[in-house]
Amino acid sequence: MQGANVVVDRLRSWGSTPDGHLNELHDLVAGKLSGTRYMAEFDAECRTPQGPSGWTRDRVQHAVATAIAHDPAFAERVHQLL
Repeated sequence: MQGANVVVDRLRSWGSTPDGHLNELHDLVAGKLSGTRYMAEFDAECRTPQGPSGWTRDRVQHAVATAIAHDPAFAERVHQLL
């Protein structure tokens, strides 16, 4: 399976182009990370000219990797959307 880094790379372009699978991926990850501020910070920084900081990107990537490792249903859905 493709890793969390691929997920985060894809999410960096969310909102910039109409893409149904990317919207679904974003919503899936945002839902999984609900209760944390990571996704909101990531989304806000993606809208800046410089993009997300390394720290923000790393936190989201780690959270996604953890979710993939611990939730097979989430991992399968991520795989389908990539």
